[in-house]
Amino acid sequence: MKALQALLRLRGTYIGIIAAVMFQLIFFSVWLTAYDGVQDRTGNLTIGIINEDQKADMIAEEIKGNIPFQTKQFKTVAQAQEQMNAKEVSMVIHIPDNFMSKLSSGDQASIQYWINQANATSSKTMMEQVAAELTNKLNEQVSLQQKAAAAEAIEQQLSQMPVEPPVALAIGEAFESFTNAIQPEPINKVINKTNAVDQFSANLVPLMVIISSFVGAMVMIMQINEAAEVLRTFHSKWGLFFGRQIINVAVAFLLPFLTIGLMKLFDVASGESFLAIYLFQSVMFLSFLLFAQLFVYVFGNYGMVFNILALSLQLVTSGVLVARELLPSGYHALASFLPATYGADGYYTIVFGGNEGALFSNIGPLLLIAGVALLVTAGAVFLQRDRKSVSVNESSLVME
Repeated sequence: MKALQALLRLRGTYIGIIAAVMFQLIFFSVWLTAYDGVQDRTGNLTIGIINEDQKADMIAEEIKGNIPFQTKQFKTVAQAQEQMNAKEVSMVIHIPDNFMSKLSSGDQASIQYWINQANATSSKTMMEQVAAELTNKLNEQVSLQQKAAAAEAIEQQLSQMPVEPPVALAIGEAFESFTNAIQPEPINKVINKTNAVDQFSANLVPLMVIISSFVGAMVMIMQINEAAEVLRTFHSKWGLFFGRQIINVAVAFLLPFLTIGLMKLFDVASGESFLAIYLFQSVMFLSFLLFAQLFVYVFGNYGMVFNILALSLQLVTSGVLVARELLPSGYHALASFLPATYGADGYYTIVFGGNEGALFSNIGPLLLIAGVALLVTAGAVFLQRDRKSVSVNESSLVME
């Protein structure tokens, strides 16, 4: 009982209990509000359409009317794929130039769907479902139109021929049998998966790296903060501040060797160079460290609660689980200020490729976030009271 009473007198005990409670409250609140009504916001996604057959304008209009997304016209597949790799377009639908001629000759025509695999799994699944549903609807409509057109043509010819009613009836029955033989699926869907990888586990890498990096940064910052509290009476606040930043930079530039080594160990291939991955991972982890450190410097041990909130927000808004376009406007706007957004985008490029220059274009925002966090942290240090004291023996306390 004395040990229990001693524990209950320590502030750290209550901070631990608060952390457990806040994990539940924050994750339920953030995730359920962010993902509520996702299906109602599919209109925020954009689908690219290329129609190379001028006679298929009606088909293109049918496609636009049967999908719950915004549409954007492109002249070439290459132009549309460039936008898709930049995540401006979720899927590309291509109507080839021989589409109507094949339908007219009775052959099966094809519509091609291009789906970028460097996206959230939920988005890729949604696009494949839309492709299947859209093709089924077009097949129903085209098949009915073909049968109706054939029936009208034969009726018109029969009305102009001097044939007896029984003969006309027999011919009509034969033609009905012929129209029923018209293939029910005159349109074939061809799904092209761009930037695809063979391993399913590769889809989990962006999410796994974001979680492990930020949680690792949180724990590291909290432990170093506790160590720094012990030393505050021996060293100046600025000495400890700069010492901690040196540790942050050192760990940030050493950790990528482990990350890249683990990717090699588990056969996660990448088209990016070792140097590009190393530099990107270093900057990303440094931004996580400085971002997590900010809350601890400003709020002390209670900064852990804000880091829990930051973790939940980043997992929701990074785009690794659900496309950012499907989130409420507030969460979508917040994503631009969080480092995981750029970290996830970079790791989709590392694992899947397709977006040349994405690694280096994401390094800039990560450095900006890290710089702002460091400046705010320095401001918090400036406002702190220096507790350095020369009357205490540092070595004896550290040994204890």
